[in-house]
Amino acid sequence: MSDWGVTQGTDQNAPRDGEVQLTIAPDNMTVEARIIPPEPGGQPVTVEHVLAALAAHRVTYGIDHEAIARLVEMAEKGHPQVRAGVVVAEGRRPVDGQDGAIIHHPLLQTPSGYPRLTEDGRADFFNLNMVRNVAKDTELARRQPPTEGEPGCDVFGRTIKPRPGRDVRLLAGQGTRLSPDKQAVIAQVEGHASISAGGEVTVSPVYVVPGDVGYATGNIDFVGTVIVRGDVTQGFTVKAGQNVEVHGGIMGGSVEAGGDLLVRYGIVGGGRSQIKVGGKVRCRFIESAEVEAGADVVVADSILGSRVSGEQVIVTSGRSSIVGGRIRALREISAQIIGSPSGTATELQVGVPPAVRAELEQIRERLAQVEERFGYAGRGTAYPEQPAGDRNRPRPSSQFIEKSKRLTAAEREQLAARAAALQAQFTPVPGACVKAITAVYPGVRVTIGAERHTVVDESTNSCFVIGEDGSVVLVPAY
Repeated sequence: MSDWGVTQGTDQNAPRDGEVQLTIAPDNMTVEARIIPPEPGGQPVTVEHVLAALAAHRVTYGIDHEAIARLVEMAEKGHPQVRAGVVVAEGRRPVDGQDGAIIHHPLLQTPSGYPRLTEDGRADFFNLNMVRNVAKDTELARRQPPTEGEPGCDVFGRTIKPRPGRDVRLLAGQGTRLSPDKQAVIAQVEGHASISAGGEVTVSPVYVVPGDVGYATGNIDFVGTVIVRGDVTQGFTVKAGQNVEVHGGIMGGSVEAGGDLLVRYGIVGGGRSQIKVGGKVRCRFIESAEVEAGADVVVADSILGSRVSGEQVIVTSGRSSIVGGRIRALREISAQIIGSPSGTATELQVGVPPAVRAELEQIRERLAQVEERFGYAGRGTAYPEQPAGDRNRPRPSSQFIEKSKRLTAAEREQLAARAAALQAQFTPVPGACVKAITAVYPGVRVTIGAERHTVVDESTNSCFVIGEDGSVVLVPAY
């Protein structure tokens, strides 16, 4: 829209006065003014003329008086800009509303599957942050509502409505719930939190590894139950607050679980596997591994060269065997064959909680070290004699030696008292026994409570128990 305004009378012979041209933008958001200078002798355009032109077109909002004054001043000085135009009125554009958003828990925003960098800058491929553990009642996502925006106004003073922000919807999936105000997703259980492709937030008490636990997954550390569809490979660890189920085998890996461990095949340690669970262990075989269970250890075929402890250690198949290593159980150890014709050293201990035996063993090792140190202090040295070539090393003072003797004596006394307390618990539980149905070979040593027995001759249908005289005796198993 444009307008040409003549500022003075209509006498055709009079010189032409200056004129104002207004151009209003199609969206009615700006008004541009241009001035046509007067002919010699004509009247110039003034600020009032520009304001009158704006009023004639009902422009009421956003009038820029400074711009008008500047335009008129430029016209008086003959500046060419007056013909190009100057914006003299401008509306206020609306501010559209912000779309709603879902703000997720930081765990759900952390990328997974990438190695963690160690302090020295190396990549740790054993910790890839694949598992997102969350506690029950954790807020996992919160809705940020959309805003309405701010209205605008055109040069005619008419309101322009903003575009309101688009809303978003919270999706509470399995294991979650909406908060009472419907503005947040809350975990109903502890477990692994995830977001689906459609934005649904879920928490599962079971974490499933679709293949092996290895370089593709890193170590697994989960508060619930872990199911491994493949193997736990060498050097990698699975930790679970509940149960662990391995559909393959444990091949040099380690497992720590608060509940039970089920391994479809075997546990092959290679001297590296360490298994520690609060419940039962079930597997086909154990070879060169350390297995500690809070309940029974049930093995189908064999235990070879391993350290195993549990309430009972039972090897169940018709050709089952225990060969080599050390087996500890509270109540019973049994297999078809124990030991080997070659006389493989096999240690079997029952009747006392395995944890008590383990602690006593550690106490005795510690006592041996303290006794050695006490002997040095008694000879007037705080540590072993110096090598002949080490003449520059200062000798300890007599005060230091006396203090070392006092501290060592106190530690020795404390350890000895603890060892005595543990030894007092070595009365075997009733019925504690070791059974070898088919054969038990020389080289096997059986300990029930504190009593030991070394097998000298091969025998069959054997059951070792505590006899009436308090020693280990051999009776028929069935």
